[in-house]
Amino acid sequence: MKRLVICFDGTWNRLDAPYPTNVVITAESVLPQASDGTAQAIFYDEGIGTGKWEKYTGGIFGAGMVENLGDAYRFLIFNHTPGDQIYVFGFSRGAYTARSFAGMLSTCGLLQRSDASKVTEAIERYQNRKGDSTAFAAEMMAFRSNYSPALCVSDEDEAWRCANVKGYTAGQSGRLKIDYLGVWDSVGALGIPARYKLLAFLNRQHQFHDTRLSPFIKSARHAVAIDEHRRDFLPTLWDNVAELNVGVGADEKADDAPYQQRWFPGVHGAVGGGGERRGLSDQALDWVLDGARKCGLEFDGVPQSRIFELSPDYKDHLQNALPVARPGIISRIMDLLPKVDRVPGPKLLHEVSISARRRWLDKPENLKDKTAYKPKTLANVSAILSGLDAQTLGVGVEPPTEILAIHRVVPGDGLNAIAMQYYNDHTKAPDIFKANLDKLEHPDRIYVGQSLRIPRLGR
Repeated sequence: MKRLVICFDGTWNRLDAPYPTNVVITAESVLPQASDGTAQAIFYDEGIGTGKWEKYTGGIFGAGMVENLGDAYRFLIFNHTPGDQIYVFGFSRGAYTARSFAGMLSTCGLLQRSDASKVTEAIERYQNRKGDSTAFAAEMMAFRSNYSPALCVSDEDEAWRCANVKGYTAGQSGRLKIDYLGVWDSVGALGIPARYKLLAFLNRQHQFHDTRLSPFIKSARHAVAIDEHRRDFLPTLWDNVAELNVGVGADEKADDAPYQQRWFPGVHGAVGGGGERRGLSDQALDWVLDGARKCGLEFDGVPQSRIFELSPDYKDHLQNALPVARPGIISRIMDLLPKVDRVPGPKLLHEVSISARRRWLDKPENLKDKTAYKPKTLANVSAILSGLDAQTLGVGVEPPTEILAIHRVVPGDGLNAIAMQYYNDHTKAPDIFKANLDKLEHPDRIYVGQSLRIPRLGR
């Protein structure tokens, strides 16, 4: 068994960009070999619009997404064996591509290597899919049986083969699935913007993408930007998170629920990364990677790694890029896009990230933008947010006056182990958590390289 990691970057984002996106940091931080010896291989795909002419056709209209799907699909064909785990990450339109990639795998299966020449046909079948029609479903079950005989994508697939394939016995094929899907601010605006209704017919070529969340994906997290206002950057949200959690007997409000979608403070790039200011994007990065860790993926935490540099800060600027004196043509085009609020936004408290809750409660003078944080996107939960206990969230809480030590978190650390190191008593872990409420969101989530206060406790 090995782990295969597929990373789709955002529009105009490149591996050699001066300020990496969360997708680049993820790709660079996955350990080549996990602690138990399991191999972890990475496929990284630069965002659409990174070619010379694609900068305009891909960046503005979404051209190149199908080619990116094909490249990732070929990577899996030649590297996957039954039993391997698959992890998929994406940002912006790369998040949309990641979700469509999951849809393509569940539709076409994964071709056996001897049939790799059928990739174009598989993509065309996916592009020409006919929704959830019974006839199309049967057609694709036959296709998967012929060209992906070692793998099934569902119980229905298994039942079809038992009924239609001579000599086939239940359990004969392995089960293809995506173990984890982690995405930052999915944007699915492809082709001509919807406001140009007379040109809407030109967008039919983009309507095949299946970006729904389904049981084919075992666990998933989507970090959504609260403060993005460009009309053509509206988020593509999941609408069945609660249903899927119920289906597996999970509490959707729980911190470890397998399917989660949460709203984070900041504009599009302040959630997905790619700018000089990383306080907000590091918060969203850690939350998505935390889900991947829970599903078995291991990351490099040595001082030279990207993960070691994480420094989440809910008080950071909502804009992740510094103002420039002479913006380029792409920036000027983006600035001309119509502006809207992302409404209706989240409807329940658990859909709002801890960082957004803290920012809502904190004083304007404590935020780097020096402005009270009351976005219209959070209007549905404004009363609940205002009623939260600020001290419980670490807002306005003074750090302990007596500090025993400042502990630098190293790989393998946990609050229990740190408590044993300083107090010889693991039950003191909550005291360490309480002393660092301004920087920790959960006792189980501490960052390698992070500096934690170790309070001096009374005898």
